[in-house]
Amino acid sequence: MPFPVLSRDEMVRRLMPPSGPVHMVLDTDTYNEVDDQFALSYALMSPEKLTVDAVYAAPFSGAFFEKLLKTDDVTVPMTSDLSEGLELSYQEILKIFGLLDKDPAGKIFRGSKRYLTDAKTPVESDAARDLVKRAMAAEDILYVVAIGEITNIASAILMEPEIIKKIVVVWLGGHPLYWPHAVEFNMGQDPIASQIIFDCGVPLVLMPCMTVASNLTTTAPELEANLKGKSRIGTYLSDIVTSQLSPKEADNMLSLFRLTYLKGADDYAGTAAETIPFTGSAPSRIVWDISTVGYMINPNWCPSTLAPAPHLTDDLKWRLDSERHLMRVCNFVYRDGIFGDMFAKLGRAPK
Repeated sequence: MPFPVLSRDEMVRRLMPPSGPVHMVLDTDTYNEVDDQFALSYALMSPEKLTVDAVYAAPFSGAFFEKLLKTDDVTVPMTSDLSEGLELSYQEILKIFGLLDKDPAGKIFRGSKRYLTDAKTPVESDAARDLVKRAMAAEDILYVVAIGEITNIASAILMEPEIIKKIVVVWLGGHPLYWPHAVEFNMGQDPIASQIIFDCGVPLVLMPCMTVASNLTTTAPELEANLKGKSRIGTYLSDIVTSQLSPKEADNMLSLFRLTYLKGADDYAGTAAETIPFTGSAPSRIVWDISTVGYMINPNWCPSTLAPAPHLTDDLKWRLDSERHLMRVCNFVYRDGIFGDMFAKLGRAPK
């Protein structure tokens, strides 16, 4: 399928970090992990910089992790039913709007009920159709902030490739380009959609997970000090996270990462390091979806550089190509700036 081609100068201009108030839509698998609820709340409570025109419910399923894991010792804490994941996300978006006293009328749309099966046929959904409509009607750049798998956005591009000229996609997905692979939940659930995002030439800001967004960790004491009791949304989010923090769950997450995201990141296999037991645990929680909202609010918190867009292989690895069109890659996040801003804003939400 032919896609519009932006000149290098135009791509560089479009990929300049946002400098003033902007319009955006948020594509989110909201019930998958609590970080989506944080990100949605943070965006809605930042009207000085962000006008959230629409929120799209993205599907999710634990089947991606279940295929990778070869052991029963690790728990995948989410539904395996894609349609259920979509509906749970949709209902959770409504709940967040209610806790913030925001009117959801005309702003919340269900997304894809399945993943792409080829690179030419979009998945029909209310979310994809709304994105096409809003992008084509936009007078200025519409930012598409995606914090889940990317089927809705890829489908909209397949439906109407001209939206490439109207949008900038800011996506939490994959890992840094130097990582041994790009095996990651958002990128791996629908690899065809992910490949389209890198291949079609849409202006893309990539927020990698490991070593970048993974800096955004918090703990129960911090949440109880900064959110609990400050507002309805603050208490709701704080309670969800603290209920999930335990040494057992922390150990499960470490094991899950080692078997997936961190695979190939060390050469310890078969050594005594495998058998060294933990003598204790200090549970924390990654709230990495707020990285994209932090970038939109203050790009100085998320240092980034331009780089040629990589190819994403079928086995979820990067293949670098210096001749490709440009994208922007975030290299770090200033954890304290993003969390501090978010805590202050959520603390001012309705009580």
